[in-house]
Amino acid sequence: MVTPTPTPTPTPTPTPTPTPTPTPTPTKPPKDTRKGKQLNQPYKVDGIIVVSKKHRISSAYGPQEPTGPYHLEASAAKALTRMTAAAAADGVRIRVRSGYRNWTTQNASYQKALRNYPQNISFYAPAGASEHQTGLAVDLWDGVTWSLPMAYTATGKWLFKHAHEFGFILRYPDGKTKITGYHYEPWHYRFIGKKDAMKFKNNKQTLEEYLGLA
Repeated sequence: MVTPTPTPTPTPTPTPTPTPTPTPTPTKPPKDTRKGKQLNQPYKVDGIIVVSKKHRISSAYGPQEPTGPYHLEASAAKALTRMTAAAAADGVRIRVRSGYRNWTTQNASYQKALRNYPQNISFYAPAGASEHQTGLAVDLWDGVTWSLPMAYTATGKWLFKHAHEFGFILRYPDGKTKITGYHYEPWHYRFIGKKDAMKFKNNKQTLEEYLGLA
C-alpha cells in the first residue's frame, strides 16, 4: 500500500501593516503686513476680523452695515436681539452700555483715561485698537452693576453660560492679559458667529489662541 504524499501547507501571506495617516500640520495664520491705506481694512484670519493693539485699523474703517441704535454690524445686531430676548425669557435683563464707537470717540476716551486713570490704562484701548470700531463688540450689563462685579450678577452669569449660543464670545477672559493686551472684562462680548463661538464654551480661550495667533 502506497502512503499518499501529504499536501504541503501553504505559507500564509503576511498582512501588510497599514501606513499611519499623518497628522496634518496646523496652518499658521498669515502675517499682518498691512500698512498705510491697507489699515483701512482689518486684519483677518479664516474670515474672522482681529482688532487689537497688535492688529490695528485706521480711522476710515467702520461697520459695513450699521444697524439699530448701537450702530452694530447687521449680523451682530440681529444676534444681540435674539440673545436679549432669550435672556428675558429666563428672567434676566441685558442692557447695552456701549456698542459702536468711531476712531475719534475712542481716541478721546483713551486720552482721558490716560490722564485720569493711568494705573488702569490696560482696561482702555487706544484708537484703532478697539473692537468697538468694527461694530462687532458690545459692552453688556444689567443697567445697575458695572465693572468687575458685573460678572457676579444674573446678567453676567447668564452671558457667561449662554452667549456662545448666539455667536458671542467673552473677548477678554480672566488671566489672559498677556495674550489679549487687556485686563479681564466680563462685560465685553464680541460677535464672531455661532459656528466659531460654540467652540468657546468654557470662556477661557482667547480669540488669539483660537486663531493660532498666540
